[in-house]
Amino acid sequence: MPKMALFKKLILLSTSFFIVAFLHRLNLISLPSFLLRIPFLSGASDSEEEERIPPTHHFTLSDSRTIAYSIYNPSITSKTAFYFHGTPSSHHEAFLLASAAKRYRVRIIAPSRPGFGGSEFNENGTILSYADDIKQLADGLGVKRFAVIAVSGGAPFGFGCWKGISRNRIVGLAIVAGIYPVEGMNWSSRKVLLKVAGWWPGLVEWVIDRQVGGLEEDGIEEMMKSGGSEEEKKMWEEASEEMKKSVIMSVREGVRYGGKGAAWELKLLGGNWGFELEEVRPGRKGEVVLWHGDRDENVPVGMARLGRERLGELSELRVVEGQGHGTLTVYMAEEIVRSVGEMFER
Repeated sequence: MPKMALFKKLILLSTSFFIVAFLHRLNLISLPSFLLRIPFLSGASDSEEEERIPPTHHFTLSDSRTIAYSIYNPSITSKTAFYFHGTPSSHHEAFLLASAAKRYRVRIIAPSRPGFGGSEFNENGTILSYADDIKQLADGLGVKRFAVIAVSGGAPFGFGCWKGISRNRIVGLAIVAGIYPVEGMNWSSRKVLLKVAGWWPGLVEWVIDRQVGGLEEDGIEEMMKSGGSEEEKKMWEEASEEMKKSVIMSVREGVRYGGKGAAWELKLLGGNWGFELEEVRPGRKGEVVLWHGDRDENVPVGMARLGRERLGELSELRVVEGQGHGTLTVYMAEEIVRSVGEMFER
């Protein structure tokens, strides 16, 4: 091939590359996820400013209840994931995935569930009825198709959405350090807490109020420094100031109304969910992916393995060595968000 012809082809290829990249960064086209590992295409840059906690918004449901939520990457509309926080916590927890979501161009909408973080308590709420809240919020924000990322105590509500929302709308489900039906849990302090919440939620509410309800920012930070596993302590030491702020806000907002929301939710988690895991099996591979740390003391990995068996062979369990309950979301953020992005391409 003559040098001039080769030169022209290289110029054409380079020009096409930059045009495609420009259109992608304007959110006018969507690229395959493997191309998003190229920093220029993903929009990531070492010189970018540190991620900031987004503002809190409020949405009024049809029954006049108000729910609080935040949005990460609001300009992106092609790929949206709802983030379901743990128990007790709030919508600020989704900051843990902020950098990865920006890199892989996924918009995250993070609502606080009833009784947490500015969302009104719902004494008639169930795990299955929460799907109606999410459908209304999605409608109100103009979101037609979405995935769900459900962490820890948010997992049952993620499964509830998988049960109650059409597959034409919900494209996939990512469960991170999730809790599963308690019949698969060995008797421990965690199982006792879930059972007691079912019998005497008022007692559990009082305990949560005593332990967390009165903690100020310094107290929460000290709890994070001194409590938990060595992996969790190390993660806290290495976290950015904004991430630490988001965790503190998550805890404080999680008990904004005292322990009532958490106690009610623990009652739901330890009781009958209203459906069996066999009823929420995926229809094809890649739709439902479970992440779990092999050092998880809150929810032993055996529960995840049993849950995966009940969800069927088309579900996928990724056991992560050396990770516990509180570190998994941060440690696996890139893989989680990348996998969620790929759910839209199937």
